[in-house]
Amino acid sequence: MTRHPAPLPASPDEKQCMLCGRCLEVCPLFRATKREELAPRSKFLLAQRLEAEPAALSATAVDKLASLCLACGRCEAACPQGKCAPALVARLRAKHPGWQGWFWRQWIEKGAALWPAASALSALAPAGLTREGKPARALAGLKALRPGAAIAPWVRAKDFDVRGEGRPAVVFPGCLARNLRQDWTDKALALLAGLGYATASTGGSDPGFTCCGCTLGHAGQPAAQAEMQRRNLAAWRAAGRPLVAVFCATCRCGLRSYPDADLGWAPGEATAWLDAIQPLSGLFGDTVFETLPDAAPPRAHYHTPCHGAGGGHDLAWVRAVARETLGKVSDGRCCGMGGVMQLAAPDLSRRVAGTLWDFFAARPGEQVLTGCSGCVLQLAATAPQGVAAAHWLDALSTAKT
Repeated sequence: MTRHPAPLPASPDEKQCMLCGRCLEVCPLFRATKREELAPRSKFLLAQRLEAEPAALSATAVDKLASLCLACGRCEAACPQGKCAPALVARLRAKHPGWQGWFWRQWIEKGAALWPAASALSALAPAGLTREGKPARALAGLKALRPGAAIAPWVRAKDFDVRGEGRPAVVFPGCLARNLRQDWTDKALALLAGLGYATASTGGSDPGFTCCGCTLGHAGQPAAQAEMQRRNLAAWRAAGRPLVAVFCATCRCGLRSYPDADLGWAPGEATAWLDAIQPLSGLFGDTVFETLPDAAPPRAHYHTPCHGAGGGHDLAWVRAVARETLGKVSDGRCCGMGGVMQLAAPDLSRRVAGTLWDFFAARPGEQVLTGCSGCVLQLAATAPQGVAAAHWLDALSTAKT
C-alpha cells in the first residue's frame, strides 16, 4: 500500500514561486551538480503540489526532498518573493521526521560526551585511511574534530584598544568550542580582557549557554531548538544581560533569530538582546596586531561562511593581518557542511566542498581560515593533503609579548 504524506502547512503569507530561476544561480547544490531537482525552485514547486494535492506524491519522495538542502539561506536573499528553502525543508523534516533528525539531535544534545569520545576514536585511525574510500569519509570528519590539529598562531595583539570600559561581557562558545575547543573560548576571554571588558562577574567563561539551536531547527527538531533558545536566554538574563561576544557565524545568525520566537520577551528586551549579540572581531576597534613572520603561512585564504561571517568584521580583520599573504576569498561559495545533510547525503556534501577547494587551488603549506565552527569541521575534513583549515582564532596568539 502506497503511503502518502500529509498536507504541508504553509507558513503565514507565503508567496508562490515565480519560476524566475534566481535561486539556481546561488544554490551550492545546483552549482556543484547542475541537477535542477536539487535546487530551491524544485523544492518550492514540489511543496506547492503537495499542498494542493497530497496524494500526488509518495512519502518517500517527500522524505528525499526534505533531506537534500544545505540550509545556506542564499536562495532567500536572491528570491524576489523572499522564499526560503531552508525554512521549507525544516518544516518538511519536522512533518516527516526520520532517523537523521533524531540522530542529529542526539549528536548536539549529548555532544559533551559524544564529541570528545569521537575525537579520541579518530586518533586511532591510520592517516591514510581518512583520505580514500567511502568507509574513511566518516573518519576524516572525526579526525577533523581533534583539537591538537590546530595551526601554529602567527599573529598577536600588540596594542589593545581598551574600549570595553568595564562593561560586563560573556562569550558564546557554540557547540564545537564548548565540547572540544576550549582554547577558542580561552582566547576569546583573553581578548575581551585586553579590550577592557569585565567577564569574571558575569560567569563569562561558562554562563550556562548551550547550542544556539540553529542547526536543530534546520534538522526539523523545533521543540529541541526552542528548548535551547529558552536556556540561552535564561543564562543571559541570569548573568545580568551582558554583551555576548560570538566567534561563530552560524551561532551569531541563530542567536539573532531569537526575537522571532515566542520566548516570553519583556518590553524592549528583544532589542536589548540583539544589541548584546556582537561578533568578537567587531569589538577589536583600533587594536594593533602584529604578524609573527617565522610562523606565518606563505598564503592565507579566507572562506566566507554562508551565515554571515561576523557582519564582515572577520574578513576585515583577516585582510588587515594577512596583508600581502592574503589569498582568495570565497564570497558566494559554500563549504557543503549542511548540518543534518551530512547524514542524508554525504557524497553531495563533499561534492560541494570539492568545488570550493577547486576555487582556492591551495598548495601544501597554505591555510584556509574561516569564522564558522561548522565550516572549520567541513574544511578540515575535506582539505587537500598538506593544506590546513582553521578558525581565524587559531591564527591568533594571546600570549603576552
